[in-house]
Amino acid sequence: MIKNKKIPELLVPANNLNILKYAVSYGADAVYVGGKEFNLRSIRGNFTLPELEEGVEYAHKNSVKIYFTLNSIVYEKELPRLKRYVKKLRDINIDAIIVSDPGVLQLIKELIPEMKIHISTQSNINNHLAVNFMGKLGARRVNLAREISFYDLKNIMEKTNIEIEIFVHGALCISYSGRCMLSKYMTGREANKGECTHSCRWKYYLMEEERTNLFFPVEQDKKGTYIYNSRDLCLLEKLKLLVDTRVDALKIEGRMKTENYVSLTTWVYRRALDYIKNDKFTADEVSYLTGEIDKCTHRNFTRGFMFLKDKSELENNENVGYITKYRFIGVYHDFSSAHNGPIINVKNQFRAGEVVDILQPHKDPKKFVIRKIILVPEGKEVEYANPNDRVILCGLCKVNPFSIFRIKSIKK
Repeated sequence: MIKNKKIPELLVPANNLNILKYAVSYGADAVYVGGKEFNLRSIRGNFTLPELEEGVEYAHKNSVKIYFTLNSIVYEKELPRLKRYVKKLRDINIDAIIVSDPGVLQLIKELIPEMKIHISTQSNINNHLAVNFMGKLGARRVNLAREISFYDLKNIMEKTNIEIEIFVHGALCISYSGRCMLSKYMTGREANKGECTHSCRWKYYLMEEERTNLFFPVEQDKKGTYIYNSRDLCLLEKLKLLVDTRVDALKIEGRMKTENYVSLTTWVYRRALDYIKNDKFTADEVSYLTGEIDKCTHRNFTRGFMFLKDKSELENNENVGYITKYRFIGVYHDFSSAHNGPIINVKNQFRAGEVVDILQPHKDPKKFVIRKIILVPEGKEVEYANPNDRVILCGLCKVNPFSIFRIKSIKK
């Protein structure tokens, strides 16, 4: 083991209390969450204040930190409501609040002076002067804009004394660090208020003005055309370089994702950081972990602005729809001693005879051929398990309660 090697904090997302528990179980050092107001993922899910209190207590019992997002743009008329909301946070033992609006920063300093403040990527911090300015305002940490280069990151690290956080995985926006008006223009739901409909991910066609029902693909592609869609960031293969800069935190995007996504990305990056800590992050290990993260639904991966010298990859929108090599079939519910197998809540259809791939915290994935499926509570054997069913995978034996069950998709 390399002595005195600094391993950055692994910061992962959670959209609800259940997913927070998966994040903790799979090795997160910290989890960032949002409430029902004033954050950039407010369409569905998120935490009520009692749920936040319960989540903080659960995380702290497991030595994991909780950061709370208040990073939406706040209008003048919303300030009284924001002030009432912040006051309600004073009695909840969160570890930091993430903001982008300087006014929100000032309000938190006034109402909760002991609270640590982190600056969101929405603030578009690109240089050490801006980082240090935020430090003077009272910020403890800055999440840099995703548009910076690796060269800029190294220079910033050398010229600042406050904590630096960067994104290493997840969705990229077509607009600068997420400041986008496309969703509001097309649907009336504003991205900067946490209501983004992800209009940039939609499929688009060309329509001739005089022929309103005649559509043409903008490019030749049987799956349609995604003229705005971006690739997904994945800096896994560059992780050691990032660790060597002594960056303080590595962040995974995805507060609207499922247990499957959060568990798998946390598992992969936790394993990668452990390899780096023990000087075992070899090409073989990178290849192995890349294969594992490929099991999660994603768009084509990119190394983003940080490592690409030729940015044309980010402008090439051909074939950047979702890739699904494995389908997420369920989560653990209980164990059946009578059938020596876990009872699972089914998310997607599967059948007897298929090979299930089981992800568990801090273990290598396990494969199992499904021989017999029992429907609960009816107790009858079935050939297929359908979404919302509860079934027993007979003969699998005991698995971790936070297990994720996946099956390789059949190529069509």
